[in-house]
Amino acid sequence: MEPPCLPWLRSLNKPCRLLLHALASGSSGTLAALRMLQRVPGAAEQAFPWQTFTAALCAEEPTLEGPEGALAVKPRLLLLPVLCQRNLFSLLLVVQAMVPEGCVVRLLQALEQDSQVDPWVWALGDLLREGPRGEKGSPRPAPLSSACQQQLKCLCQKIAQNKPEGQGKLNWCFSKQPGAAGDVEDSALQDGKRKKASEDSLELDEEREGKRMLLEEVVFEPLGTPEGEDVDAEVEEEMPVEISGDRSAQSPAGAAVGSSQQDVAGEPRKISQAEPAVEVQSFLQVHGQRLKMLLQKESNHSELSIPPELHVLHNSSPGQLQRLCSFLQLSICPEHLLVRFCSWLLTLTPDLSYTSAAVLAEQLFLERVLSLAQPPSRHLMAALTSFCSKYPQPFCRVLVAAVLREPGEGAEQTKLVCELVEECLEPDCVRLVLSQVLELPLSEKLLLVVQAVLGRQEVLPPELFDLLVLTLCRQAPAFAASLNYAKLLTAMLTVYQSQVTPAHRSRLAAALDRSNATLKKSLQAVLEGAR
Repeated sequence: MEPPCLPWLRSLNKPCRLLLHALASGSSGTLAALRMLQRVPGAAEQAFPWQTFTAALCAEEPTLEGPEGALAVKPRLLLLPVLCQRNLFSLLLVVQAMVPEGCVVRLLQALEQDSQVDPWVWALGDLLREGPRGEKGSPRPAPLSSACQQQLKCLCQKIAQNKPEGQGKLNWCFSKQPGAAGDVEDSALQDGKRKKASEDSLELDEEREGKRMLLEEVVFEPLGTPEGEDVDAEVEEEMPVEISGDRSAQSPAGAAVGSSQQDVAGEPRKISQAEPAVEVQSFLQVHGQRLKMLLQKESNHSELSIPPELHVLHNSSPGQLQRLCSFLQLSICPEHLLVRFCSWLLTLTPDLSYTSAAVLAEQLFLERVLSLAQPPSRHLMAALTSFCSKYPQPFCRVLVAAVLREPGEGAEQTKLVCELVEECLEPDCVRLVLSQVLELPLSEKLLLVVQAVLGRQEVLPPELFDLLVLTLCRQAPAFAASLNYAKLLTAMLTVYQSQVTPAHRSRLAAALDRSNATLKKSLQAVLEGAR
């Protein structure tokens, strides 16, 4: 069966298909593609059919674009997922000396045919235009400064000291340190490591051969599907460096978002068991007991200093942080203690990482908010607004997203989100909440959240406003008797009258004509007034 979104994929030869699958496999797609070029028989960098690959990506393909579904013809390169495009141009930067110059030029020309190219892809294209060397005989500047390279080496040394079993995968770093004590030993291990890698490669190739036919069907499906997760898992097997036993520490943004999506879906988040229980127990004994005593200690309100022990949050892995929160019972502790802890976080410097803040948002508030059966107390609101003011992005992606996806009406939760939108969130987070809502099937409670967003009268990007109009049109039949839907449509046409285009009016008019919406005539009158 041909992939529904890229029917031309099967027409490519096997090396080209494998390269595209690797590039589309996730955030580590560049690395997976590079290793594929090195390891798959017949796809070595020198032997790879770059001319065929380039011709396939530069061939034009009909597609539908925009809310109107206008027919357009674009190079296939521009129809690839943005992440795949990024990975492709990152790969070309690495192997540019092996790729025929004409191929790179053709791909850059295809890229220039789109006026809305992803900024990251465009920046990578600019680097490719400079060529392998800025001037003849002058090497391209290293991507990392010498100071950054030294910091990276120090980080690898610390990781190797804490996790000796992972040192073999960090030899790429130590081997570049002349005079290091382990140089001779590392070089002696290389032959054995190469032999083992070769054997592992054969085993992996045999194991994956059965998967590849399935990958060809699903690798370009939207991210987040179970099949897409399988592809990511396969790529992770090929990662040459394991930064930590805790998988969530690999990418702060991606890990926090990924963990929030799991929590939102109602699946308990599993902490990696790779972290030894002895280390965690030692961590809690050293830091947990002291923090618990300080948190529960009676103190006057004028005491504003934070305990020095709180700085341990900066050096905690997500797994350690979760267990620390559980040890301190932050999800069920009295709410005045929650306020105290959040006041500490408010004055803690430097700010916590995105991942750590996302873990805290879940541990501190998720259970409390989802179980609300009455309006939140004064203490809970104080803690929520304090945390939200310091870490709004992880707060929205973990807590607000969970409330939006929670089945049922959730009256108190919905009121809480609306109040936060109206009074606490910054404009960029208000737009984030709207984009989160539009990813879901609309319901009465989500209509109230959208009303709160529009009530802020923040400037909406054209693409987000287009998506809002399209969603309201598509789901109009489901809200034929909804007063909230009528109010929302009226508010949108009134507040954002300047952004309503003739195409928007045409879609809205058609949606209203096909429905028996409450206040239909009034809505049609408002729509006419928006001209």
